Amino acid sequence: MKRRLTEIVRLLTGVVAMVCGLLIALGRLCWKTIGNLWKNRSVKVRKWTKAAVCVLVIWIAGDFCYDICDNVWGRDEWGDETISENVEIRYFNDGSRRLYNSTTGEYTTPRLEWISVSDENPYGVYARNGKRGYVNTETGEIIIDADKNNYRKAWMVSEGLAAVCKDGKVGFINTDGEEVIPFRYDYNENCRMWDYGILFHEGLCSMTDAEGNLGLINTAGEWVLPAEYDEIWVPLYGYRILIKDNRYGVADTRGNIIYPAEYGYIDILEDGFVLTKDGRRSQVDSTGKTVTDFMFNDSYNLAYPSYLNENGDTIYQLSDYASYQVVQRYGIMDRNSGRPITPAIYRDIEMVSYKIFKVQTENMDWTLLDADGNVIP
Repeated sequence: MKRRLTEIVRLLTGVVAMVCGLLIALGRLCWKTIGNLWKNRSVKVRKWTKAAVCVLVIWIAGDFCYDICDNVWGRDEWGDETISENVEIRYFNDGSRRLYNSTTGEYTTPRLEWISVSDENPYGVYARNGKRGYVNTETGEIIIDADKNNYRKAWMVSEGLAAVCKDGKVGFINTDGEEVIPFRYDYNENCRMWDYGILFHEGLCSMTDAEGNLGLINTAGEWVLPAEYDEIWVPLYGYRILIKDNRYGVADTRGNIIYPAEYGYIDILEDGFVLTKDGRRSQVDSTGKTVTDFMFNDSYNLAYPSYLNENGDTIYQLSDYASYQVVQRYGIMDRNSGRPITPAIYRDIEMVSYKIFKVQTENMDWTLLDADGNVIP
């Protein structure tokens, strides 16, 4: 076995040596041929050939250098964005961007990592070297320099104040960079408020405590609603949705509780609310007076098994009842009068006979109900 392997290795070595020798010989032949052709050319042809080769080498090197420079310093004009009458964001191929004042024809900022602007005020937030600063979007000028501060997080200016995070604490500054509300609020990455931002709306701002619970503070930094909620939405028609343990409530613009967080869902209307609780949905006006006492998302006719035909198939008969839906649960209602018989607290509803229902409860068990909604033992 060893002898055979040795013979194979010798054979392969010989083949490789032969191929290498052939390539060397072919290379020498080509070089000699080119040399002879070159010697037989006139001096003028040789000069022009050298010049052409030099131009080709310079062109290839220049194109290569241009690609490198363009990737680092070149502009991505397709991404340019106008943000005010005089200012636009100009993008570059390396992913950075700068503000450009079209009136003066000058860039007003260095390279930035990103910039966020708003239609609500002439101030934008930018990031540079992992820090945050602010610009005036009407002039493009930096008004709060990121390099001179240590703001690791920053939010848009709202009602004259901007929330910034420094050393893990959130505080508020004005557009002159002056501290208005001290850095005393804990920044919590797990808090469910970041989709809305730390912004003032109608004099109040959602704020978190060390555990990530949410409350409301005023422009003086005082708590007007304790930090005990999972979510606090931005105001709609002067009211805020509060969520605690997946239950909904409502607060007004002063932080007063209008409805405690004990409802399955609440919709804020221009002139009232739609309240969902314990499988029942109703509409009330802004004073709490009931406008509509029974509401639902949708309804579905119910049929019961009537008889078997000659083929043994079950034939169903349309009943006088329907199931109605509130959020993701179902209840039983009189199809003719629209009167609710049970609250919408069941996962599913079927009919087993003319006036007997089979319902699936919250714990996935099936229970029988009569036509009045009472449990059949």
